[in-house]
Amino acid sequence: MIPYLGRSLLLLALLAQYSNTCLLKNGMSSVYLSAFEDLKPGNVIGTLPFESQTSKETDVELRVVKGNELVDVKPGSHDLILKKTLDRDEGVGKFEAVVECRSSNLDTDFSQLNISVFVTVKDINDNAPVFDSAEYFVDIKEELPTGTIVFTDFEATDNDQPGPNSFVQYTIVAGPHSHFLEIPDPFKPVITIKDRINYEEIKKFSVEIEARDQGEPSLASTVPLHVTIVDVNDLLPRFKHSHYTAKSQKNGVLVFEPEAISAQDGDRLNASLIFSLSGELSEHFAIDNDGSIRSITPNPPQRATFFVTASEREDTERNSTAILSIRLQSSLAFQHNTYSTTISPTTPIGSTVITVVANSENNTPLTYSLLADTNTVSIDEVSGNVVLRKKLEKPETLNVTASDGENVVSTALHLMTANSEESCRSPIKFEKFEYKMTIGKLNVLGVVNATSRTGTKITYILMNMNNDFEIDTNGVVKLLPKARLQCKVCELIVVAKSGTQMAITKINVDNPAFVLHSTTALTLLILIILCLIFTMLAILVCRKFCEKWKTGHRRSSICWLNGTTDTGISITTTTPNTTTRYVVNSDRDRCYESKSPGPKRSQGAHLVPVTVTSDGSTPTVYF
Repeated sequence: MIPYLGRSLLLLALLAQYSNTCLLKNGMSSVYLSAFEDLKPGNVIGTLPFESQTSKETDVELRVVKGNELVDVKPGSHDLILKKTLDRDEGVGKFEAVVECRSSNLDTDFSQLNISVFVTVKDINDNAPVFDSAEYFVDIKEELPTGTIVFTDFEATDNDQPGPNSFVQYTIVAGPHSHFLEIPDPFKPVITIKDRINYEEIKKFSVEIEARDQGEPSLASTVPLHVTIVDVNDLLPRFKHSHYTAKSQKNGVLVFEPEAISAQDGDRLNASLIFSLSGELSEHFAIDNDGSIRSITPNPPQRATFFVTASEREDTERNSTAILSIRLQSSLAFQHNTYSTTISPTTPIGSTVITVVANSENNTPLTYSLLADTNTVSIDEVSGNVVLRKKLEKPETLNVTASDGENVVSTALHLMTANSEESCRSPIKFEKFEYKMTIGKLNVLGVVNATSRTGTKITYILMNMNNDFEIDTNGVVKLLPKARLQCKVCELIVVAKSGTQMAITKINVDNPAFVLHSTTALTLLILIILCLIFTMLAILVCRKFCEKWKTGHRRSSICWLNGTTDTGISITTTTPNTTTRYVVNSDRDRCYESKSPGPKRSQGAHLVPVTVTSDGSTPTVYF
């Protein structure tokens, strides 16, 4: 009992001895703590873990001897508190504090110790990304392809420590014009084209660029990007009107309606333009650079339709076309320059033999009359019907007039008898036997015109290539939208028909856009090579045949002595057309054919080469 009590007293003495020491738990030599950088001053960072659990805080004296500008010991406790705000982004990522510990029991072995406290400052997402500029400006050309890089001169940085809090992603903020641009890789400051941008539709716009970090919660910032669209030369020149009509002249210059001819660059780049004329009868006129047109021939046509083209001076391939109509005649005109009809002896008196028609642009009533002293026919003043009054004995030519009260026009009327030479001629005739046209920007290629002496209506028929071209009732030749031309120069056949009469003309249409397809070119090349091979084979076969003919169709039948009773030798020469036999001193022969005479022994006789020559009379035989 006594020994046990002694051991207990000894243990209590030891505990009393160490209860007031400055030793840390588990024999630690230093303390490691952590704190978020947003920890407020006065808050506890951590507690110093001393070995003694029963000691009172008053048994030891704690004082910060290093790092006291950042931390301190809370009076009456072992707690370490923050004195100053921490900011990891300003370089305070960690720090060391030394706490001096003094025990009230000076007799202990560890009555005074310096304890090192290492504090790690944890980052929080307290900084949003910051762009290197408050706004950005960029010029972008129109019509750039999708995916084209247009802007890279921007960047945002995050002052938070490396990691999710400072990892930046870029996007284009949704807005009215955000569909034009995109950032394909959100981790790279690169902006590309997303949708077609047309200068004619939009000149300027702005979008917002956003930079967002990956912290919790994430922070973001935005800046504007101001975009100016740059016009490029992608549009053709443009006429103010697609059709101009000239009805008068002033000082030799045609006056056009609805206004003077003018064109401008479609891109508004003020490119210099030049004008040119093309089409039927355009050679009678010339156009200046300002669009003024004047006649250059002594007797220019009073009515014509052709084309005017406006081209860029630096690139004539970029052009557009308008239609010009010249109508210098008065507003009143007959449908045809001349009329003709054939009257047979059996034509009833009082029947209408032809009708002449004039047109007035203002649709005023017209009056028709004959300016000739004739009683063969008469004309209805209102309808223009020409009526037979007596039998036509010989051809007559009459003048017919039409008047609207202010203007008077006239035309010729030819009356022919059924047996007259004139009646045998075709009443339909094209102005040209052959027309030349060129495919351009418009689908209208040109006009063909046929006239009829009888004044009847003419129907135009396109006889070929109807899938690519068409011709209307006025003779206007057009290219169909679905045309797929496979010709450099396309030949069209047009028939003008009126009743039982018809006329034919040819149109050569030049196709500048024709390019021989690579497959077609390869096929033609293969055909040419095969033709050459077959030709060479044919030549070789012919040569072999000729040699065979020369050697195989000329044979010699050679006979020789076959005993004491044989009396001579005979030679027979055979050609394709004749057979000649030569006999030398023989009344009986025995013959063997040989293509190549040469020494040969047969039945005791000798065969020797034989040559036969002839000068047209008696042949000579050589042995």
